[in-house]
Amino acid sequence: MAGTKPLGISGRIARAFQASQITPLLAIVGLLLGLAAVIITPREEDPQIEVTMATITVPFVGADVRDVENLVAFPLEQKVSEIRGIKHVYSVSRPGVAV
Repeated sequence: MAGTKPLGISGRIARAFQASQITPLLAIVGLLLGLAAVIITPREEDPQIEVTMATITVPFVGADVRDVENLVAFPLEQKVSEIRGIKHVYSVSRPGVAV
């Protein structure tokens, strides 16, 4: 074929799948596995989701790091650590924001 340019890797893979007699079987197996996954996966009306992490960002425009730390981060850490079920609390203070 003089006018066609050579196929790349994906073109060669596609051509191999088009020429193969096993391709329909692979498609049917994939469809059946997907159907089995839908049937096996449990469904709940109100699933219980465990939240493992949360991020709180507090902007404090114009404040330096020391003010953000003393006026926002430390008091917020203390309040958040009082919540039942909270195991770890830490913060990062930067100019104008506490995370």
